[in-house]
Amino acid sequence: MTTPILRLGRLFLLAFALVAAAAGFWAIAARDDLIARHDNPRNVLAEQQIQRGEITDRNGQVLAETTFTSEDVATRTYPHPEAAPAVGYYSLRYGIGGVEAELDPHLRGTLFLTPSQALLDRTLHRPLVGGDVQLTLDVATQQVAAAGMQGRKGAVVALNAVSGDVLALVSAPSFDPAKLDEQWDALTANPDSPLLNRATQGLYQPGTAFLPVVMGEALNRGLVTPETAWDGGLETQVASSILPCAGAPPTPITRIEEALIWGCPAPIQKLGAQLGTDSLAIGLDDFGLNAAPAFSLPTIASAATNGPDDVGLLAVGQSQLTVTPLQLALVAAAFANHGQMPAPRLVEATRPPGGEWADVPASGTPRGTISRANADAIAGLMHTAVSDGAAHAAYADRLSIAGLCGLAIRGPQQHFDTWFMGFATPPSSSVIAIVVLLEDTKNCSEAARIGREVLLAVVNEN
Repeated sequence: MTTPILRLGRLFLLAFALVAAAAGFWAIAARDDLIARHDNPRNVLAEQQIQRGEITDRNGQVLAETTFTSEDVATRTYPHPEAAPAVGYYSLRYGIGGVEAELDPHLRGTLFLTPSQALLDRTLHRPLVGGDVQLTLDVATQQVAAAGMQGRKGAVVALNAVSGDVLALVSAPSFDPAKLDEQWDALTANPDSPLLNRATQGLYQPGTAFLPVVMGEALNRGLVTPETAWDGGLETQVASSILPCAGAPPTPITRIEEALIWGCPAPIQKLGAQLGTDSLAIGLDDFGLNAAPAFSLPTIASAATNGPDDVGLLAVGQSQLTVTPLQLALVAAAFANHGQMPAPRLVEATRPPGGEWADVPASGTPRGTISRANADAIAGLMHTAVSDGAAHAAYADRLSIAGLCGLAIRGPQQHFDTWFMGFATPPSSSVIAIVVLLEDTKNCSEAARIGREVLLAVVNEN
């Protein structure tokens, strides 16, 4: 009898040892992994009780806030879904994006806790309380820009050309962050990519919207003046397609400046050949087009390089050159601001729970581009392009608007995109720069009209 009992005892001891080892493994060695699992009920419950901070526009209009149900479960609400490209989304199931992601430690409150405070809160199951964020966006301007892009694909960026404060940032099509969970499968399957922020991460050929950069560099190097004569063609061959003027000149073009006013590529292509690859590359650097702008949202820049054989197409914004709408908006700001390019800023201020607002500086630094005189010369041509050129649809009686229309040929399918790049000088506020990108169209007037309406909205708010 003794031997079977001993064997049974050893078996129980072995079983207890295995259970203890497993418990020790999960409690000590794998503790952090276990806690971090997305399906950990304790984590889900804790997340549902966080008092996440508010996100507001520059005037205090709420863009995102946390409310609680009768069961004390937190719900994130978005009163202005048109601000989604900037605000982003917060989802227990699908994560976070936009400002919700970039300022998550502040919004959820972990930024304000010492390690000992965090441990005590977890031990006592005290919910986190987050801080608030104020953006530079203006809701009324954002609404006008979003309405203008309704049913279209593309982007709008409007910013203060001196301070760099972004007043509107629209990517179309977009999404409603309050309906993200129920629409996620449809959003991710949509070939138009509504979750992509085209304004900061969409790369596009600038086409003839790149002409002022090329002409500005040529003026800076003394290769031409705006009055330099031209007696050649106006269009340019791009692969199997023709890149035409953005508008139809009423009379033959006889000077370089008219090529810019009407968005005609061939004269500027010749300037590019005169400048050469090295000088064009310097121009790209001068205007910040070789690097992603430092910004509060993820940005991107073209990784392409252009060899000597590409110089002609590079000069008319084709070849491998791509830019984001945010980059081109900063180019517009440079011409509006006498050659000085601001650093873009989206976050105006933050405050901790129960604390005071503190200003948040721009992530990057302002930069010079070309000389003041030459930047002003380009700006003057942009005024003429609105009063008497391809961008005439942007004209407004009560506001001085300058701008250029540009066409670009995109991708192997040779689709056309349209740009409007411009600025306005309201009588009671700083100059405002804007870029409008419309995919799959050659209608410059449409882009210019959207730009005009957004600029007028800024004036109405000041």
